[in-house]
Amino acid sequence: MSFRCSITVNRLFAVVAFASATLFASSHSLVRAQGTAPAAEGGTVVTDATEPVVVVTLGSVNKLMQDINYLTGVVGQPQYGGIFQMMAGTFTQGVDLNQPIGIIVPLVNGTPEPIALLPTADVRTVLKRLEAQTGPADELDDGTLVIAVGANTVYIRQVGTWAAIARNRDLLALAPTDPASLFEGMGNDYDIAIRLRMQLVPTETRNMLVAQLRQGFEQAISKQDQADAEGTKAMAESSIKQIEQLIQDTDELKIGWNIDQAGKQLMFEGSFTAVAGSELAAMYGGQQAIPSQFASVIRDDAAAYYHTAMSIGPQAVEQVSASLENATGAIRAALDQSDDLSDAQRDDVEALVQRIIDLASRSVKEGKADVGALLLANQNDFQFVFGGFVADGNEAAQIVKDLAAKIQNEPKAPKFSFDVSTYKGVTMHLIEADVPQGEDELQKMFGPKLRVHVGTGAKSVFVAVGKDSESLMKNLIDSGASDQGGVRPVGQFRVQLLPILQYAQSIETNEVIAAMIDTLSRASDGGDVMVVQKSIVNGQESRMLVSEGVLQAVGAAVRQVQQQKMQNNGNF
Repeated sequence: MSFRCSITVNRLFAVVAFASATLFASSHSLVRAQGTAPAAEGGTVVTDATEPVVVVTLGSVNKLMQDINYLTGVVGQPQYGGIFQMMAGTFTQGVDLNQPIGIIVPLVNGTPEPIALLPTADVRTVLKRLEAQTGPADELDDGTLVIAVGANTVYIRQVGTWAAIARNRDLLALAPTDPASLFEGMGNDYDIAIRLRMQLVPTETRNMLVAQLRQGFEQAISKQDQADAEGTKAMAESSIKQIEQLIQDTDELKIGWNIDQAGKQLMFEGSFTAVAGSELAAMYGGQQAIPSQFASVIRDDAAAYYHTAMSIGPQAVEQVSASLENATGAIRAALDQSDDLSDAQRDDVEALVQRIIDLASRSVKEGKADVGALLLANQNDFQFVFGGFVADGNEAAQIVKDLAAKIQNEPKAPKFSFDVSTYKGVTMHLIEADVPQGEDELQKMFGPKLRVHVGTGAKSVFVAVGKDSESLMKNLIDSGASDQGGVRPVGQFRVQLLPILQYAQSIETNEVIAAMIDTLSRASDGGDVMVVQKSIVNGQESRMLVSEGVLQAVGAAVRQVQQQKMQNNGNF
């Protein structure tokens, strides 16, 4: 359950982005159905307009050219940066190369109407460079310029040091003379940034979107077998309610992507806030960083680690508990349809699943999530350890013991050794399984026998795999009482490619991996990917950083694959 809670914000971003896209498509359909029509040639009567619901910005032309040159150079494909620079230079004469480009989308008479904002003090010069594609611009009585872009007519007006561009002339009156305030926190801070303000969307439009989503779910369920439909209907209903809550209670969503040359990394950022006082805001307000029993997994020498330690508010507890209950029904329905199990086996599996879900539900109701996982790797071996909070570690152990008793007479069943020893209040268990002959890669990884160490404490579960992994698990147990919390993200994940690739290469050699290792060995970093989630007022923000080493390794892999293809085709 800790993992589920920590990835909620990622699912949130995806759902809200999908919802906003569907919203705009739905709004266009609604307006067409209502028969809204232009009042005059090139114009629409603007009887009602909101502030921009969506703002999209591109970094300035200079920023984009520099960043793309850097990125293509790092991945070993500088020619593409040169092509972009040449094209940008051809079509940007008259454009302020240091100002961002923007698109704002207000709702006009209930429908989204994009208005592009181009930084130029002389839009006629810009249009002159485009005449080969658009033909000469026409000028209306009020000074508005008109060009044809394919089958579409586009209206352009100079507004201060910016040019406003829209598909209807009267929309140009909505363009700001200085969009700097609209671009705050966006613009040249990112190469691409998007901000959605959901509460500017009328309630009836949001309700229509929810109705369409519900209709889609119902249609999908109706196409399933009746037994399957019964098992998934409750889960679908729960999902719909959660999506409806997101659509109705979302305040602002912002997503940005930036090529950070100074930091030698790619950066993806996202932040979400709910309406103050809403149930969704309370849910995210209940997620705060707490002291952790497993914080020692956060190590600079890790090949990878994952950690989350946060409180879970009552609203989130209720929602997760309902989801678990629905999952129980869906699993039971799936088991009922299985022809591979006898009635007795089906009953045993259902009982086991129910106990696991009950334990998970009890753990969530404790009001916190605390999980840590660590992978250490080098050229010859690896160690992996996991630790997590549970409401009852003894029950977790009993579940495994009961499972072992059920399968002890099965062919090739693993060997279970329970209550082998005790270490600082944690009972140690061991699971051993023979690695099949002929499985060369598994034999290199684990030897002839796979050994999984399991530890169960009063409120914890530990799992360790790999050479001397029991010692690593004991180190994790030792550090459990020393954490004092402090300022820490609610969730974080890091992976370093170089040690993982070196270990993979020791298991089975591969020319592509070899090329990546060679590149990373000479890079300024080992190929880092870092994801961090932090709690903010009424919401949460996430950041993913991809280091220059990762980009260089990807470029090396691409070049190696290209070289292999040329060799296979006899052209090299």
